[in-house]
Amino acid sequence: MPRFAVLMHEDDHAWSRLAPEERDRLMERYVAWVRELKASGSFQGGEPLGNGGLVLRGAGSGVSEGPYVDTKQVLTGFFIIEAPDLAAAGRIARGCPALLHGETVVVRPVGHED
Repeated sequence: MPRFAVLMHEDDHAWSRLAPEERDRLMERYVAWVRELKASGSFQGGEPLGNGGLVLRGAGSGVSEGPYVDTKQVLTGFFIIEAPDLAAAGRIARGCPALLHGETVVVRPVGHED
Protein backbone atom coordinates (compact mmCIF):
# COMPACT_ATOMS: atom_id res chain seq x y z
CA MET A 1 0.00 0.00 0.00
CA PRO A 2 1.30 3.51 -0.76
CA ARG A 3 2.86 5.54 2.04
CA PHE A 4 2.45 9.26 2.65
CA ALA A 5 4.22 11.81 4.81
CA VAL A 6 1.97 14.06 6.86
CA LEU A 7 4.16 17.12 7.45
CA MET A 8 3.25 19.65 10.11
CA HIS A 9 4.37 23.25 9.73
CA GLU A 10 4.00 25.64 12.63
CA ASP A 11 2.83 29.11 11.71
CA ASP A 12 4.62 31.87 13.59
CA HIS A 13 5.26 30.01 16.87
CA ALA A 14 1.61 28.99 17.35
CA TRP A 15 2.45 26.19 19.82
CA SER A 16 4.56 28.37 22.12
CA ARG A 17 1.74 30.92 22.39
CA LEU A 18 -0.63 28.32 23.86
CA ALA A 19 -1.24 28.07 27.59
CA PRO A 20 0.29 24.96 29.20
CA GLU A 21 -3.19 23.54 29.87
CA GLU A 22 -4.10 23.89 26.20
CA ARG A 23 -0.86 22.18 25.16
CA ASP A 24 -1.69 19.29 27.50
CA ARG A 25 -5.19 18.96 25.98
CA LEU A 26 -3.76 19.00 22.47
CA MET A 27 -1.13 16.39 23.36
CA GLU A 28 -3.97 14.15 24.55
CA ARG A 29 -5.60 14.63 21.12
CA TYR A 30 -2.33 13.71 19.38
CA VAL A 31 -2.04 10.53 21.49
CA ALA A 32 -5.65 9.60 20.71
CA TRP A 33 -5.16 10.29 16.99
CA VAL A 34 -2.05 8.11 16.83
CA ARG A 35 -3.92 5.38 18.70
CA GLU A 36 -6.66 5.56 16.02
CA LEU A 37 -4.09 5.44 13.22
CA LYS A 38 -2.46 2.38 14.78
CA ALA A 39 -5.81 0.65 15.25
CA SER A 40 -6.68 1.23 11.58
CA GLY A 41 -3.29 -0.02 10.40
CA SER A 42 -2.42 3.34 8.82
CA PHE A 43 0.33 4.43 11.21
CA GLN A 44 3.88 3.73 10.04
CA GLY A 45 5.81 6.16 12.25
CA GLY A 46 6.32 9.76 13.16
CA GLU A 47 8.15 12.16 15.42
CA PRO A 48 8.06 15.75 16.57
CA LEU A 49 11.07 17.80 15.51
CA GLY A 50 13.13 19.82 17.99
CA ASN A 51 14.03 23.48 17.79
CA GLY A 52 16.99 24.70 15.79
CA GLY A 53 18.90 22.74 13.21
CA LEU A 54 20.73 23.59 10.01
CA VAL A 55 19.61 24.79 6.60
CA LEU A 56 21.88 23.75 3.74
CA ARG A 57 21.53 25.46 0.38
CA GLY A 58 23.26 24.77 -2.95
CA ALA A 59 26.98 24.16 -3.29
CA GLY A 60 29.04 27.04 -1.96
CA SER A 61 26.03 28.79 -0.40
CA GLY A 62 27.00 27.93 3.14
CA VAL A 63 25.05 26.72 6.13
CA SER A 64 22.51 28.62 8.21
CA GLU A 65 21.62 27.66 11.76
CA GLY A 66 18.05 27.75 13.12
CA PRO A 67 15.77 29.18 14.44
CA TYR A 68 15.19 30.26 10.84
CA VAL A 69 14.30 33.90 11.32
CA ASP A 70 13.78 34.21 7.57
CA THR A 71 10.62 32.08 7.59
CA LYS A 72 7.31 32.17 9.39
CA GLN A 73 6.67 28.45 8.88
CA VAL A 74 8.88 25.82 10.47
CA LEU A 75 8.55 22.06 10.04
CA THR A 76 7.61 20.78 13.50
CA GLY A 77 7.01 17.09 12.96
CA PHE A 78 5.82 14.33 10.69
CA PHE A 79 3.83 11.14 10.50
CA ILE A 80 4.20 8.39 7.94
CA ILE A 81 0.90 6.74 7.08
CA GLU A 82 -0.35 4.12 4.65
CA ALA A 83 -3.39 4.87 2.53
CA PRO A 84 -4.80 3.60 -0.76
CA ASP A 85 -4.22 6.94 -2.50
CA LEU A 86 -3.57 10.65 -1.94
CA ALA A 87 -7.26 11.44 -1.46
CA ALA A 88 -7.55 8.84 1.31
CA ALA A 89 -4.32 10.11 2.90
CA GLY A 90 -5.80 13.61 2.87
CA ARG A 91 -8.92 12.38 4.64
CA ILE A 92 -6.76 10.73 7.30
CA ALA A 93 -4.61 13.87 7.69
CA ARG A 94 -7.75 15.98 8.28
CA GLY A 95 -7.82 14.42 11.75
CA CYS A 96 -4.34 15.67 12.63
CA PRO A 97 -4.53 17.81 15.79
CA ALA A 98 -1.95 20.20 14.32
CA LEU A 99 -4.84 21.76 12.41
CA LEU A 100 -6.44 22.74 15.74
CA HIS A 101 -3.67 25.09 16.84
CA GLY A 102 -2.57 27.11 13.88
CA GLU A 103 -0.39 24.65 11.99
CA THR A 104 -0.48 23.77 8.32
CA VAL A 105 -0.51 20.10 7.35
CA VAL A 106 0.97 18.96 4.04
CA VAL A 107 0.48 15.44 2.68
CA ARG A 108 3.13 14.12 0.28
CA PRO A 109 3.71 10.69 -1.26
CA VAL A 110 6.77 8.88 0.07
CA GLY A 111 9.24 7.61 -2.50
CA HIS A 112 9.98 8.34 -6.14
CA GLU A 113 7.46 7.87 -8.87
CA ASP A 114 8.24 5.10 -11.32
